[in-house]
Amino acid sequence: MKAGLGTAAFGTTISSSDAFDVLNAFIHMGGTVIDTANAYAFWAGKGGESEQVVGDWLKTIDRDSVEIHTKIGAMPLDGKDFATAEGLSKAAIDSAVSAALARLGTDYIDVLYAHIDDLNTPLEETWETLTDYVNRGIVKKLGVSNYTLDRLSDLCVLIERKALAPISYAQYRHTVIHPKPNLDFGVQLCLTNDIQALLKDANPDVTIVAYSPLLNGAFEHKGTLPEEYDTPENKRFIAELRAEADMLLMSPSAIVLRNIANQGIFPVCMTSNVKHLKENLMLVRRLR
Repeated sequence: MKAGLGTAAFGTTISSSDAFDVLNAFIHMGGTVIDTANAYAFWAGKGGESEQVVGDWLKTIDRDSVEIHTKIGAMPLDGKDFATAEGLSKAAIDSAVSAALARLGTDYIDVLYAHIDDLNTPLEETWETLTDYVNRGIVKKLGVSNYTLDRLSDLCVLIERKALAPISYAQYRHTVIHPKPNLDFGVQLCLTNDIQALLKDANPDVTIVAYSPLLNGAFEHKGTLPEEYDTPENKRFIAELRAEADMLLMSPSAIVLRNIANQGIFPVCMTSNVKHLKENLMLVRRLR
C-alpha cells in the first residue's frame, strides 16, 4: 500500500466505532501505516483522543502487523493554539513520549515525528534526546514535520556532525495543485522542491509524506476548492481530473493519491467512511 491512514479526527468528530471500522478495512486492504499525533484533535476535544482510539484498536490486532507513526511537540499547553505548544526540550519530549506510549498501549513507536519546530530549544538538545529513544529501541525511526528549509538544513548538518539518528520521514502539506502564492498556513508548511532535495541529499532513503492531499474532498464532484487554492488554473485542473475519473470509473481522490504516489511521495488521507476509503485507495493498492 502506497498510502497511509490519517486518524486526526478519531475519537472526536469521528466516533470510536466508525474509526474501528475504517482501521479494520484499511489493514484488510493491505495498509500498514497509521498516522496520529498527541495533539489530535485538541481543536475538537482536548488532544490525545486519536492516540487513545488507535491504542484501543491495537489491542484487537497483532501490534507488529502495523506501523504506528505519531508526533510530539505541538500539543498546546493551554489547550487552545500552537502558540503555547509543549515544545521539544528534553523534559517535554520525555513527558510526551511517556504519555503517547500509555495512550497507544504499546512499548514502542515505529516512527516519532517532531511535529512543529521549537525555536526556543537548541536543535542539538532535541535531536540528541530523540536519538537516545532510538538507541534504546523505544522509537524505531525519526521524522520531522513542518520544518523550514533553513532549520532543516541546520538539523541535517548537526545530524551528520554528531552521528545522530537520521531523518527517515518528513511530513509536509502537499497535493497535486498549488496554493495561491505567498500564503501563510500558520504552522503548516508546504513541501517545496528545495526541501525535498535537501532531505534526499541528507538521506537518500528518506520517505516524504504528504498530509492534507485531498483537501477535505475538494477534488470530488461535489467538492469545493478551499479559498487558498481557488484559482482559474486549479479549477481547470480539477475539471480535467474529474473527467478522467469519470472515464476510468474511479473517484477523483483516487487519482490524486495515485499521482502523488507516482511522484515518489507517500500520501496520508483520512475518512470516516469505509466505502470512501476503498474508493480512494483503489489505485495506490495497485502501485508497485
